Amino acid sequence: MAGKGRVVAGVKLVSVIVLAYRSAETIVQTLDSIKNQTYKNIELIITDDCSPDDTVECVRGWMADNTGALSKMQLVTARQNTGIPGNINRALKAARGDYVKLIAADDYMTRDAISEYVKFCEKNPKMIPIAKVHLFSDEKEGKKADFSSIEKYCNRCYGFASQTDYKKQYRMLLKQNCIVAPSGSFYPMEVIRKLGGYDENYRWFEDYPMNLKVMHEGYRCGFINRELIYYRISGGSVTASQQMRLKKTEMKLFFRERMFYMMQAGMGWEAVKQSRYWAKIALQK
Repeated sequence: MAGKGRVVAGVKLVSVIVLAYRSAETIVQTLDSIKNQTYKNIELIITDDCSPDDTVECVRGWMADNTGALSKMQLVTARQNTGIPGNINRALKAARGDYVKLIAADDYMTRDAISEYVKFCEKNPKMIPIAKVHLFSDEKEGKKADFSSIEKYCNRCYGFASQTDYKKQYRMLLKQNCIVAPSGSFYPMEVIRKLGGYDENYRWFEDYPMNLKVMHEGYRCGFINRELIYYRISGGSVTASQQMRLKKTEMKLFFRERMFYMMQAGMGWEAVKQSRYWAKIALQK
């Protein structure tokens, strides 16, 4: 399903891809934040991973109510759930932008987010922008969410993005994931095409494998010292089976790619230490 929109001459097109799954309660806020951007040449692609709720119906209603609000609108659906990378790749097939921004259907942007990302990229070729995020939750009044552990992770991300030495920064990312997905996920489309899109071998996450490949291509990350994305923190707890599923996926990434990148970067001892850890994970059921 596609909607016609306006074309803005002389302004680079940005493809904003909204990743939806069971997002009926939150996606309208996400879409409104994209419609209200100050940047004037946005192609909106909503990609739904076979949601069992009313997400698709909500999107169709919103698109009907906002015809012509953006340069182009399109809804991409799937007959079966394929995981995050597969969901992104379906949208990328339809995308025509010079840049691409991914956003989950439960987060939203400040009005000038896309403008700030584009401005950064135009001034800093071969750099991937990392902005601050504003953490929030839908907890009822009186039940304030504890963001302390997530804030620590975000601060580590900002420190990583502020590192100006490519080699040091790349080694930091090889050692562990340093990027909070909502803060980044803005890329020149040419590098995403060159890398063949997102790797569907890693069904349960998309950002770490892609960022490793992007940095391996010679790109460096840079820091935008502003909160551009509102990052929703769910109150639901992660089950032990979900944690193990994510660990097994990261283990696959380590043995298929990250270990070899480490060896190439002169991090042989770190690769040995981590291989021991991931070998223990491999033995767990």
